[in-house]
Amino acid sequence: MSESGTGRRLAWLTLQVLGSVAAFAYLFSLVDLDEVLAAARDIPATSMGVAVGLMGGAMVLGALRWRALLLAYGAARVPRLAPLVHLYFVGLFYNTYLPGGVGGDVVRGVITRRAFDGTGATAAVTVVLVERVLGLAALLAMVASVVAFAPPPGLASLLGWALAGIGAAVAAVASIPAARRLAGFVPFARLRRMLEALPALRSRRHFLLALAYSFGTQSTMALIGYTLLTALAPDFRLADAFAIVPLASATAFLPITVGGAGAREAAFVALCTAATDMDETRAATAGLAMWTATLVVAGVGGLLQLLRPRLASSEAEAPPSAQGESADPGSLPRSTAAEPPMERLGDKS
Repeated sequence: MSESGTGRRLAWLTLQVLGSVAAFAYLFSLVDLDEVLAAARDIPATSMGVAVGLMGGAMVLGALRWRALLLAYGAARVPRLAPLVHLYFVGLFYNTYLPGGVGGDVVRGVITRRAFDGTGATAAVTVVLVERVLGLAALLAMVASVVAFAPPPGLASLLGWALAGIGAAVAAVASIPAARRLAGFVPFARLRRMLEALPALRSRRHFLLALAYSFGTQSTMALIGYTLLTALAPDFRLADAFAIVPLASATAFLPITVGGAGAREAAFVALCTAATDMDETRAATAGLAMWTATLVVAGVGGLLQLLRPRLASSEAEAPPSAQGESADPGSLPRSTAAEPPMERLGDKS
C-alpha cells in the first residue's frame, strides 16, 4: 500500500475510533457513571448468562443462514457447518473489536472463496454481503410489524422508514442479477470480469430458508435485549423489545464507529425513553449490558482464531445428496473429492 493510501486508512480508522469516543461522551453526558454501575448490580448473573448464551445461539443461526445462502447461490463446495460457525465467531470478533464493523464480513468472504470455482473472492464476498442485507431486512420487517400492530408510544413514525429500508434491501439483492446482465455492456475489462463473477441465484428454497434464519437471528437478539431490560424493568413489554432492540442494534452498521459502540447505547437511551417510562440510567445500563454480552461472545471468536486458527480450513463438505440435502435439481454441481485446506485467516496468497 502506498504511503498516501496508508495515511488515508489511518485517518479513517482514527475517525471511527473518535466516533465511538464521541458517542460514549454523549451517553455519559446524559447519565451518571456511578448510577449506571449501581443499576448494573440489579442485573442477575443468570440474566447475563442467558444473554451470552443467546448471543452464541444467534451466531450459530447466522452460520446456518450463511450456509443456506452458499447453497442458494450455487456454491460448488460448501464448507461444513463447524468451520462456518468458527468463522462466524471470528468475524464477530473483527466486527466488534476493529473499526468499521464489516472487516469480519470481508474476512469470511475471502476465506471461503474456494466455495465458488473460478470466480475469486467476488462471489463469496457477495454472498456474505447478501447475508448482512437479509439480516437488516429481517430486522426492519420486525420493527415494521411491531410498529404497525402494537406500536410503542413515540415510535409510530418509524413505520415509513422501516418500509423504505426494506425496499432498499430488496433493491440491493435484486441488483445482483441486473449487474450480471449488464456486464457485457461495461467497457472496462476489470469491472466487467467482476460483474460476470457475481453469483446467480440457483435455489429459491435455500434463499427463503436463509431469510427464515434471518428472522430467527434477529428474534434472538431481541430476546437478549428483553432479558436484560426486564431485569431492570420487570414490566417491560416483549413487543417493545422487538422494536427497540433491533433499531438500536442497527447502529452496528454505522461506519464511523467501532462496531456501533457508543452509538448503540445512546440509541438504547433515546428509544427506551421515547417508547416507555424507563429512565435514562436504566436504559443506558441495559444497552451497556448487551454490549458486554457481545464483547464476551466476540472474545470467544478471538480466542478461537488464536488457539485453533485452522479449524475453518477443513475440507469441503460432502455432496448434499450424502446428507439428504440438495438445492434445485441439477443446479449445484458438486465435487466428491476432498478439498484442499482453505487459507488461514490473514493469508493473502
